[in-house]
Formats: sequence, C-alpha cells, structure tokens
Amino acid sequence: MDLFVQLSLNGIWTGSIFALLGVSWGLIFAATRTFHFAHGVTFIVAAYFTYIISLSGVGLIISSAGGILAAMLFGLAIEGVLYQGLRKAHATTLVIFIASLGSLIFFENLIAMLFGTDVKVISGIPIEVIKFGNVGFTTLHVTMFFSAVILIVGLMLFLKKTSQGKAIRAVISNAEMAKVIGININKVYLMVHILGAILVGSAAILVTLERGATPELGTWAILYAFIPVIIGGVGSMPGAALAGFIIGFAESIGIWKIPSQWQLGIAFVILLFVLIVRPNGLFGFSVYRGKI
Repeated sequence: MDLFVQLSLNGIWTGSIFALLGVSWGLIFAATRTFHFAHGVTFIVAAYFTYIISLSGVGLIISSAGGILAAMLFGLAIEGVLYQGLRKAHATTLVIFIASLGSLIFFENLIAMLFGTDVKVISGIPIEVIKFGNVGFTTLHVTMFFSAVILIVGLMLFLKKTSQGKAIRAVISNAEMAKVIGININKVYLMVHILGAILVGSAAILVTLERGATPELGTWAILYAFIPVIIGGVGSMPGAALAGFIIGFAESIGIWKIPSQWQLGIAFVILLFVLIVRPNGLFGFSVYRGKI
C-alpha cells in the first residue's frame, strides 16, 4: 500500500509538469494551428538562462525571472520573425512545420556545442524532505504542484475575464470570423506565444531544479507537450491539464511492473487508446465551440 501511495504522489508531481507543458503548447496550437516544435527550444532557453544567471549568485527568483524573460523573447522571435515571415510568403502548413522542427534540431545542437552535454544543475536551493511513515516527497514536489495549479488557473481566468483573453478565445473558436470583427490575428499569435513561454519556462525551471538541464530536454518537453493536448482535446486547456496528470499518474504506476525506460511508451499507449475511442480527445468539442 505504501508503494502505491508513493507512486501515486510521484505521478502527481510529474503530472504537474506535463500539465504545464500541455497547456502551454495547447494554447499556442489552438490559436495558431502551428505544430510548434520550437516550443521545445523555448523550454531549454528558459532552463539554460536560469542556470547561467544563477551562476552570478543573484538568487533563484531573479534567475527564474531572467529565464522566463529569455523564453518569452525567444517565443516572440519565433512567431514574429520566422512563422509570420513564412505566412507572409504564403508558406504551406507543411513548410512551417518543417521550419519549426528544424529550429528545434538546430538550437538543441547549438546549445550542446556552446555549453556541452553535461547536466547543468542549479545549486544552493534548499530542498527539504517531508515524510509520512514510509511515504516521502520534497518541498520542490509541492512547489511543482502548486505552481502548475496557480499558473493554469491564472491562465484560464485571464482567458475568461480579460479582453485580450476573449480575443484569444475568439481566434481559437474561429480565426476568420475573429479577423472579420476586427481582431488583430498577428497580435493574438504573439500574445499566445508570450503566455505559452511563461508556462513552459516555469516548467523548465522546475525540471532543472529537480534533475538539471541538458540540451535534449527540448525534445523530451515537446513530446510531453503535444500528447496531453491530443488526449485532452485541441482547444481545451482543462483537458490538456487533466491529460497531463493522467499521463503522469499512469507512467508512475506503470513502473511498478514495467521498466522505467518504457515510460514514454505508456504515454503513447494512452494516446492511441483515446484516439481510437474518442478521436477528438476527452474534451474535443471545445475546439468547435470555442470553450476554454
């Protein structure tokens, strides 16, 4: 019983990261319909800038703020320069997809060349262990969970309560109609990249604190970003968040009987099952009705 409880808690902590990844990528994809592979680069930009700034000894808060700012600037550059430039040139969706994938491969290798492939660890962060009998977790795990909840709830409130959020929801629901009523589509695209960068940057910092940063984490991040979106249903932020927790829980329980190297396989099995049973995802209706 203790083992089940421990694995369940581990699934919650891991699911918190997957939820952040899924919601951050899902928001961008739902609005722009761009399969944003470069989101993985945004993740490692946040991780590495946080690490680099922390070397100066300024503290975690300032380092994290710098990392998230770098992620936001990168997201703006990818959308404002690369994607919008390609759209103005009437590039097809396939061309934009290849450009995004190429960006991920290029920047992952560039970071490996500049900083090496060894694990970059942010040191000096006090992490305390909390134990209840044979079940244990750390203050970092608790921070992961509450950070994910606060950021995701904050995003949904922003989308529901603010004029900018309502513009995003309109674009997600029907981009052509939103354009007709005067919404600046390009500004909305930039806005969702900023919001997505804040969420994925936060996830990157939490992951770096737990396990350190390596260049290939960008690929890992993008895999666990789009799987929850497809499972939850494109356009549904709660769906992506719920799917992230489901994947985290399933993978954690799965290692009870399955070797840990097969964890990603568990995520894809869930993905295939949902696509067969419910092709639009758990909450796929939202992409048609514009519900967030």
